[in-house]
Amino acid sequence: MANAGWGDFNMMGAIKREGKRILLSAIHKAQAKVERARVTAELGRYSTEVIKNEKPQKKKSVLFLVTRMVRFHGGQTSLLRLGTKLSEMGFEVGYAVYKPQDRREMERCAKSNLADFRGMLFTVKELDGMLSGKKRCADIVVASSWDTVSFAKKLPGYKMYFVQDYEPYFYPFGERFLLARKTYEQGLHMVSLGAWNKRMIKRECHPVSPIDVIDFPYEAAEYPYRERDFLSYREKKTLRLAVYLKYYGKRLPCIIPELLLQLKDLLAGEGITLLVEYFGEAKSFSAPGGKNLGMLDKEGLRKLYDRADFGMVASLSNISLVPYEMLSAGLPVIEFEDGTFAEFFPEGSATLTGLSAQELCQKILALLQEPTQLSLQLKRAHNYMDGLGWEKSAAQFAGIIRGL
Repeated sequence: MANAGWGDFNMMGAIKREGKRILLSAIHKAQAKVERARVTAELGRYSTEVIKNEKPQKKKSVLFLVTRMVRFHGGQTSLLRLGTKLSEMGFEVGYAVYKPQDRREMERCAKSNLADFRGMLFTVKELDGMLSGKKRCADIVVASSWDTVSFAKKLPGYKMYFVQDYEPYFYPFGERFLLARKTYEQGLHMVSLGAWNKRMIKRECHPVSPIDVIDFPYEAAEYPYRERDFLSYREKKTLRLAVYLKYYGKRLPCIIPELLLQLKDLLAGEGITLLVEYFGEAKSFSAPGGKNLGMLDKEGLRKLYDRADFGMVASLSNISLVPYEMLSAGLPVIEFEDGTFAEFFPEGSATLTGLSAQELCQKILALLQEPTQLSLQLKRAHNYMDGLGWEKSAAQFAGIIRGL
């Protein structure tokens, strides 16, 4: 190429530009095709009908609808806890999936979330039998996510909607955002896990049915409190941060790693090494600046909380269960001021930060200088959490059913 003329260089540049254009066009078409297929599939299952809920003659049996059973899933763990407590109160409880999954796989996934769960598991074939009237359905049918609402509406029985998140926030503003939001306006009796979802629905939607609230609970016995010597934080030259990270945008999967890479450099300038341990997503998920431990079972989580100095969670929609677990174990929490933590916990229960690494660094350094603030944070958090649990929340849910 030493003897190449300007014409040759221009031709090479044109070839590269054309190649880039073709590649970008192919990527764009592939993305559009995937999104179109996804939305078309949702529309094929979606119902816009606004139902008129008839009060049930009987209130003995409850069927929860889920997409499919998934391992290490916080929302399904909560659903299984609720169903198990209702079963212990005398209700007949079942869980049905609308996507193909054999019963053995359903049971394996359910037990990974709650080993001693109670209730019957129903495959999609059995759900089809309920939809066709060939198989007995429950007195109360409970949708557990926006995509299960259309199935709930087709089943006999009183229709309810267990709202664990304001699910439109799972998506960028657009088609699926709209599909999710409209499910709150279709006549199902909603029960919100915590009051924040209810406030969002009443503010952003036009509900035509009741919205009740039960307390957001956690299981303190699974994450026993460990006393920490916070005064020793003044001398720490290495900080270990346990970070809950998921692929979903509400968990800041891109922002958090970039924030922590910057934080690592800032703390290094202060003579402090930052060790980051991510958890909550598959090990194949790339998380720069730290080690991805993958999806941990309860024993793995307890060990992580015990060895960490701080925990970090982004609860941008309804609050995550993870900060409850961390605080229960005595681990100080870092949350985001743009999220919902402050909607649940009293002021001063955790370190709230914006998206600035400099801001977070200054707050951490201040805590290392005055670590007694961490003891006060945990005291405030535990005072709030005292009395919360699935026994109480399930009793509230059962009271709503019995009061229909």
